[in-house]
Amino acid sequence: MMKYSWKSKLYTLLSCVFFIGLWQLIAITINNDIYIPRVQQVIEAINIIFKDENFLKVIFSSFYRTILSYILAVVFSIILGVLGTVYPFFKYLMQPINSFAKTIPTMVFVVLLLVWFDKDITPFAVGFAIIFPILYEGVRNDLMQIDEKIINMTKIYEVSLKDKIKKIYLPVMKFYFMSIFVSTFSLTFKVVITGEVYGQPKFGMGSQIQLEKVNFNVSGIFAWIVIIIFISLLLEIINKLLKKKIYRWTKWT
Repeated sequence: MMKYSWKSKLYTLLSCVFFIGLWQLIAITINNDIYIPRVQQVIEAINIIFKDENFLKVIFSSFYRTILSYILAVVFSIILGVLGTVYPFFKYLMQPINSFAKTIPTMVFVVLLLVWFDKDITPFAVGFAIIFPILYEGVRNDLMQIDEKIINMTKIYEVSLKDKIKKIYLPVMKFYFMSIFVSTFSLTFKVVITGEVYGQPKFGMGSQIQLEKVNFNVSGIFAWIVIIIFISLLLEIINKLLKKKIYRWTKWT
């Protein structure tokens, strides 16, 4: 197993080296950094970005919007998911809203929210609007799959709604959120950056990408893409740690 793991990592590394080499070859062949910059130009652009005094503020601003929109989406999905499971009225009330939110393209949401809100609120609002329907549907579907015998038992023994939530619903939702955290958080992160590209708040990764585009600095755009990739890899590491925790939790339950 250990040998297989090391071989897998080696193949992944070789694949990365191959595509970086291919990228460099294409860049040299085209010889036009407006289309594809060379690897060294991107590295220089990353170095310039890191040395910028506002670099951390830009990163933290995007993460602040992502975290805030994600937390609010989680809270509302839990509340409405539980209400939709316990009271059918809320289930039918949310159906058209959820369907509408899932079918509207992200760009349409961004344009619409730019009309309704200012440039600082739009990225956060877009992140919430895109991720909430996904979390809500996931929560409700998971709660609906709880063994019907358990639900019937709570009715027979007149278990209060508070105890149902604490002893039955919350453990199910905990497992669900831990299992999909990275994928949904990464999606929120990307959507928030999209909102920043169009909303252009003062600080934000999307705003910086838009600025590089206006200046025709493709090396700078690629540099921000590389930074986003590294952040995504960090989230994947967190995902692996969470999965280990999930497996340990399920082992003892």
